[in-house]
Amino acid sequence: MKKGENIWGRIILGIVFIIGCSLLTPQCGVKAASLNGKNNEEKIFNFLQQEMHFNNAASAGVLANIEKESSFNTGAISDGGTSYGICQWHASRMSRLRAWCDDHGYDWSDLEGQLNYLEYELNTYYPNTLSMVKGVKNSKKGAYNAGYNWCYHFEIPSDRETKSVERGELARDKYWPKYKEASNKLKKGKTYVTDAGIFKATGDYEVAFKAMVNPEATSLNIPNKIEIGDVTAKVTAIAVRACKSNDKLESVTIGANVVSIGKSAFYGCSNLSEVTIKSKKIKNFKKGCFKKIKEDAVFYVKGTVKKDYTAKLKKVAPSDISVEKY
Repeated sequence: MKKGENIWGRIILGIVFIIGCSLLTPQCGVKAASLNGKNNEEKIFNFLQQEMHFNNAASAGVLANIEKESSFNTGAISDGGTSYGICQWHASRMSRLRAWCDDHGYDWSDLEGQLNYLEYELNTYYPNTLSMVKGVKNSKKGAYNAGYNWCYHFEIPSDRETKSVERGELARDKYWPKYKEASNKLKKGKTYVTDAGIFKATGDYEVAFKAMVNPEATSLNIPNKIEIGDVTAKVTAIAVRACKSNDKLESVTIGANVVSIGKSAFYGCSNLSEVTIKSKKIKNFKKGCFKKIKEDAVFYVKGTVKKDYTAKLKKVAPSDISVEKY
């Protein structure tokens, strides 16, 4: 990611950046780390697989490049302080990294912040490169192609062709043999019991909330994601009859990744009086999912979906409920 610049400009920018590191490192409000793996290399591999759905060969290509760029060090600095992080984001790209992380509650010096920004940057500024790398065959040759194309089209170093070949070979000869057998997907259809609840796998990295672990609990929090072994899975649905006729339940929080609430999911939860819905993308409120809950129950939803959700909830919940913005 190195660009030719006036040497004095680079030095000045480097000084400014180093000062900024000491003064502007986020002190609060950053998201807690949720990556899994023994070291940064493994955490990056797992993120690429679980969050971005790269195959093993594509992931090997990215690892080869990140090794050469930063040796997996989130605090790596080069080019007189103008390139930073695991991908050595340079100049304006470094500024975008920091601004995006600050806006989205991440620490830009942390691996989780850098990986989530990387996903955003690829989707926003490099969709063709992303498609090219994700589309490689899951093979030794695919690992070479991923390493080469990531370097040539995303990192864009000096001596571009030579370094692209080197990184393709590194991906093929080091990281493909190491990770070609790696598998950390869920088994579709299998039920998993966790502290957060009982879940059924609906995809490689997606689950549906199926039931509460403690049916005597008065509150339920359905999270955005859960950890199952080495897999981070999104909670995208609430299953049919998940909490049906639970008269102990008084409050429910529904996570931001849920897109569907199954038939009769909370039917007959007679003491359920407060429901907070964090998701803005629920497409299906299935028949009777909130019928026979407390008549004057309050639903708290995001302002941008209040009108849409109000109309849908009135069809699947008691007529006297209220829907409020939070």
